[in-house]
Parts: sequence; structure tokens; C-alpha cells
Amino acid sequence: MKVAFVGPFPPFRGGIAQFTAKLYETLTEYYPEHTFVPVSFSRLYPSFLFPGTSQMEPPGYDPDTEINRLLDSCNPVKWRSAKRFFRKSSFDWIIVQWWHPFFTPALLNSIPQDIRAAAICHNVLPHESFLLSRVLTSRFIKRMNLLVTHSASDMNVIESLIGKSDTLGLYLPLYDQYLNNELDRSSARQKLGYDADAQIVLFFGLIRPYKGLIDLIEAVKLLPRQISLLIVGECYSDSSEIRKAITAEEISGRIRWIDEFVPDNQVAKYFLASDVVALPYRHATQSAVAQIALAFERVLILTDTGGLSELVEKGSTGFLAEPCSPTSISRAILSGIELSTDPNISVRIDNKASKFSWTEYAKRLMDKLK
Repeated sequence: MKVAFVGPFPPFRGGIAQFTAKLYETLTEYYPEHTFVPVSFSRLYPSFLFPGTSQMEPPGYDPDTEINRLLDSCNPVKWRSAKRFFRKSSFDWIIVQWWHPFFTPALLNSIPQDIRAAAICHNVLPHESFLLSRVLTSRFIKRMNLLVTHSASDMNVIESLIGKSDTLGLYLPLYDQYLNNELDRSSARQKLGYDADAQIVLFFGLIRPYKGLIDLIEAVKLLPRQISLLIVGECYSDSSEIRKAITAEEISGRIRWIDEFVPDNQVAKYFLASDVVALPYRHATQSAVAQIALAFERVLILTDTGGLSELVEKGSTGFLAEPCSPTSISRAILSGIELSTDPNISVRIDNKASKFSWTEYAKRLMDKLK
């Protein structure tokens, strides 16, 4: 079987690029009898639509894989040449990453109608909706022969949009590529300037309104003064509300914000330094950051929305809070800080994390394509 594996590959940055590269690596390693051809974008977002500082990894990044960078989100000439490539290459399947309806015109005009196509849906609908988002999403997913989702809630969204379809429910695998054996908790804290006995809550990832960071900051006001919040991530929205909130007198000096995108080789120190990882999302389907936290054996504080509840064993590996509720989030953090001192916590989190393997994900996907 010959398969085109389509999505943003590094040096594009972000969780979906990391997912694309890791799953491609797993498929090529465990299924050598099949041919997987990596296909990426020459342009992902036009610069005027991108809210961050850069779409790419820092200069000097050297990808291990030779990538066919054929797709372009905005150029119809590139769409036609990509379609010729797919048809000429005689693919049996095209597997494409899907996360935003902005890409519907480019993908539908690049993928030939006569080649079977599967979409791995990181989000069926975008976190921030716009006028034509449901229409464009429906058009795209109707074209797919197979839809892979990472949560039951996204399964329901697909049915609400197009009715019954051929779907496969999987899970977002463990993001274990950031582990660093050269660092430990003590050295990570030393690098960041924290005392050994500090109690640290970590919020990690790109900052957007749906992630509920403001709710977490309000929750800190309800916590004992010895608990600090470390925010690590570039802001993709107006940051004025966040900056005002973290300078409030009652939490002065307890919140630190590293407002930048974190390179891969710097991720480990933030997770190793923390006691718990809090993701107070107001709505979500799943979270790559939660899968990083599991890889680092960190207690998770999640809100009970979308598929996030599937990532914790309540009271055993983490806690759930109500979305948009600082009071509920603060209670969950207090319980999580206490849980992090349990001598058996790492074993229980490892047991939970073992259910999210890349090899099992690849096996179930390939079984469906055969």
C-alpha cells in the first residue's frame, strides 16, 4: 500500500506539526512493507492572518526527513500541481491532518476525488468559530472516506454536521519526545530560579481565550500564598487583560509569565520544575499539553469539557474542575498539590500514560485502512 501522509511537518512549529512528524516516524518504523510519502506545506498561514511571532522553528532546525513541500493554503496554481503529484504517484490512500476550515479550499482542490482519503481530526470545528466555519467543515469531511477523531465529543460534532459516516475513535498519543534525561526536578528549578520547596502550578502552551487562563489567574487569588503560578506560552490574543490580572495586588509576585514560544529543547525544564499542570480550558476536545504532562508524570488539573476527562483518573492521577469557575479550579489545584506528594503518584500516572501509545494508534489506523 502506498500512502501520502499530509500535514504540517517541522520546521513548522506547534503541536500538530509535532504530531504529524511523530506519527509518520511510527508508521514508517512499524510498517516497512508499506510506503509512506510525507507531504507538507510551502505556506501554512499567510503572515497577515497569523497572530504569533513566527510559524517556524528557530533558525538552525534541521529536519531528519526529506519532505515534499507541495501544499499552499492560498495559491490555486499550487493546488493544481499538488493534485497532479498525488494522481501521478498512484497513492492508495491520502491521510491528511485536519484542524481548521481555513484549509478547506486548498485541501479539496489538491486531493484528487478518485483517491481514498482519511482525515485525522485534531478539532472538527475550530476553537474560535467564524461565519462559514460549519459550512466549510461539512464540505471537507463529506469528501473524506474515513474520519479519525480524538474524543467522543468530536464524534458527536461530525454526526451533527453530516450524519452517519465512517469514523474511527482514537486518542491523542503521549507526547514523550520532550523528555530530557540530563535534567531533574532540582536542576530544572535551579535554572528557573525557584526554591526546592516552592509549590508550582504550570500553565503551558499558546494562550488563546478558550484556554481559560484568566479563570486560572482568578483561582490563584483563592489559593494559599505559598502556591505560585508559572505561565509559559506566547499570547495569540490581546494580552492586556492578562497583564492587568497578574499585577493585581493580592497576587503580586506569585505569577510569572514567560511570554514566548518555547523551543523543543527547552520544554522539559518547565514540566520538571512544576508540581501540577493546570489546563483550565473553557471548551476543548483534547490537549497535546496534557499528553506532555503525562509523559513527565505530572498531576493534571483539567476542566470537565470535551475529551479532557478521559485523560485523568480522578483522585488518582489528577482532578477535574468546572469550566469557567475559579472556585472549582482552586479546589482542584489544592487537591492536586497534595496528590503530587504521594510516593506512588508516578507509578499511577505511568499506568495511565501507557494507554496512549503511538504504536497502538498506528496499528488501529492501519487496520482500518487495509
